[in-house]
Amino acid sequence: MISTSMSRASWASFTMNSLVNKLQLKINNRNFKIMKNVQARSSSTHNTSSSSATENPELDSFLSRSFLDLEKIDENLFRSKMLWKHKRARGVYGGQMIGNCLVAASDGLPADQHLHSLHSYFHRKGTTDRPILFHVDKTRDGRTYCARSIKAVQCGNTIFTMQASFKKFEETHMKHQIPMPKVPYPDELKSAIEILDILKQEDIISAHHHELGIQWFQGFPMETRWVNPDTLTLLEPLYPKRSIWIKAEGHIGDSLHENVHKCCLAYLCDLLILPTSLMPYGPNIFRNFMTSLDHSMWFHAPCRADEWMLFEIEAENMGDGRAMCHGRIWDINGNHITTVAQEGVVRPRETNAS
Repeated sequence: MISTSMSRASWASFTMNSLVNKLQLKINNRNFKIMKNVQARSSSTHNTSSSSATENPELDSFLSRSFLDLEKIDENLFRSKMLWKHKRARGVYGGQMIGNCLVAASDGLPADQHLHSLHSYFHRKGTTDRPILFHVDKTRDGRTYCARSIKAVQCGNTIFTMQASFKKFEETHMKHQIPMPKVPYPDELKSAIEILDILKQEDIISAHHHELGIQWFQGFPMETRWVNPDTLTLLEPLYPKRSIWIKAEGHIGDSLHENVHKCCLAYLCDLLILPTSLMPYGPNIFRNFMTSLDHSMWFHAPCRADEWMLFEIEAENMGDGRAMCHGRIWDINGNHITTVAQEGVVRPRETNAS
């Protein structure tokens, strides 16, 4: 989720001004004292624990940048360590709250329990100046299925809720899937940064907006390859459907449970869904406000979040101030691994209501 009021120039070039203020907070009798301020690219991060963001060296670079690691402070109770927010966003990146809830829900599960679905709601924006607490309710522990309810609380207010379900693998002879679309492979396509470079060289975007775009895409820990570059820039009205190859930027440990990769995939895909609904409106999309209402995912097969996956997104409906988007994700071998659905608020900026 990106909740933002967008300017014409920033959306037309699919770039946003970026600024990162990384604050390390030390917890002392529930009082938070700012220990240091470090300016970096494209996000604002705040450390709300004296421990490092990643305790497991297997997590390597991706989780240390995406801040999915949590501090366990009691049984079924976890606290965020780092919170990520874009300068123009209203609150903490929604993909991080989804990923954090899944990390908390997965704690203590038997190794043979694999995440197969999640359903979540965004209730309030999260801020980066206080940690978020994640309360886990062990709703069910069955022989095949386990269910968890997770509530994210900040400053005494529930800001996000999720239901997550896990299950043991079952072998069955009844199998089918929707085939992966026939599109060029990632090594035949250009990254967002390469596309922005071309647009600048052809004087389609200014040097200023080119730099903003570079900062934005380099700041988020995801690599992308765009099947149709026009669906990145949105300089003219298009049918609301696009295909993008995605993967986590950096390494995720080879020995980690597949649930960790699913947490990472949930973190990544939230960035790209809702903006797809604005494609038919071309350059006029700057007049719209958008924020996510809910987010659901179904996992059909194991995945590697640090390997290329094809993400096909389509906005099925727009009306009543809401947009409904649907997505499918395949691995590079054509296995359908995930289905995603998200509904969000989309309003003209001048009529935005709380």
